[in-house]
Amino acid sequence: MNAKRILKCPAGHPIAAAFVVACLFLPAIIRSPYLIRVMTEVFFFAAMGCAWNIIGGFGKQTSWASASFLAVGGYTSILMYLRLGGISPWITIFIGMALSVLLAIVIGVPCFRFRGVFFAIATIACVTIVRQLLIYFRRFTGGTLGLALDMRLRDSFVDMAFMNDEPYYYLTLVWMLVVVFITVWVERSRLGYYLKAMSEDQDAAESLGIRSHRMKLKAFIISSAVLSATGTLYTFKMAYTDPNLIASFDISVRIGITAILGGMGTIWGPVLGSLICIPMLEVSNYYLADFGGGGAGYAMYGLLIVLVVLFRPNGMISIYYGAENWFKVRRAAKRAARTAGGGET
Repeated sequence: MNAKRILKCPAGHPIAAAFVVACLFLPAIIRSPYLIRVMTEVFFFAAMGCAWNIIGGFGKQTSWASASFLAVGGYTSILMYLRLGGISPWITIFIGMALSVLLAIVIGVPCFRFRGVFFAIATIACVTIVRQLLIYFRRFTGGTLGLALDMRLRDSFVDMAFMNDEPYYYLTLVWMLVVVFITVWVERSRLGYYLKAMSEDQDAAESLGIRSHRMKLKAFIISSAVLSATGTLYTFKMAYTDPNLIASFDISVRIGITAILGGMGTIWGPVLGSLICIPMLEVSNYYLADFGGGGAGYAMYGLLIVLVVLFRPNGMISIYYGAENWFKVRRAAKRAARTAGGGET
């Protein structure tokens, strides 16, 4: 695996590089706390969409268990902080990742040996079970009331506590870029090539000696670990968590849709999907809050999904790739015309 190829990934996409640079300077240019909060949410869902993309995009295995791994990471860190004397989330984040990996193995080992919808059904059941367990053991987890952190009155990097949203903005931006580079590493590694081969023709891939269930399990483990770490960051950013906030099936669907709308199996597709979905929900909820009983925003959300599936089944990022290919063809045609003209002369 060539590390230089990974490090050059953003430079290979000028628009992506410009987006990252703009995000770095955005808080200094636009002093809007609301915009900072919205962009922080964009970074969170972009990171979660990229994590989902590892198994759902490259491996073509539809997972709806994302919220379970978020909950495992978030609840592990907040419970250890509250119950065990304030253990730093920078330590407990790895414990949550380990627990999420164990959960991914429990789901993946039996399910990946079968084909069809077994894996998707198992992940739906997983979300339901985890959420109900969090509600049932309410004396320990807080139940539907959740758990709160009283941390916004001080700045402490060790406790991941800040008095305003700007540090969280940069923290989540860095984490999103880390997850993007993890996605690049997966795509350009042997695992990525195996996943793409299996998604095209699993029988042919297995005939060449690829153990499909092991490759899918590896991708699922990486995805679960990234989602768990994101759950810890999200919980401490919100300074609160409950089963509806972080462990609901709705969160899993939103994560999957973010990657699907942006472009499954691509590096920057989930980031683009998050840039579209999160601001659109914010705007529609603000302007259409009193229309249709408050559900007009989600109706527009659903309409966008239908339109993308009908007209851009490869995601919104396919518009960029289509335009890029068109310009390449145009340049090649002009060069060929100049070469032909010079030959005739």
